[in-house]
Amino acid sequence: MNRKQKTVLWLGIIAFVLMGLFPPWFYSINVQGLKSRRNTGYKSILSAPEAIGEGRFQELIGANIDFSRLAVQWAMVAVITGGFIVSLKNSRKP
Repeated sequence: MNRKQKTVLWLGIIAFVLMGLFPPWFYSINVQGLKSRRNTGYKSILSAPEAIGEGRFQELIGANIDFSRLAVQWAMVAVITGGFIVSLKNSRKP
């Protein structure tokens, strides 16, 4: 593995870790018996998003990490990092 490949690998690892430290969150909301989800953006893993104002007809169930979005993001980082590593391979002609 050459220097450029190692740099790309470390950048991919850093992006992967940062996505894990600041994952996407969503609120589960119960509105008159109908359950709904509302994306809340990216927050630190150490502090869940603050509760939103509850209206007369809705009940906040809780804030959760959106693991499906996080998994897609991690997969994209892995594919892009792998693609760059393969494309930066030195091809020596005999």
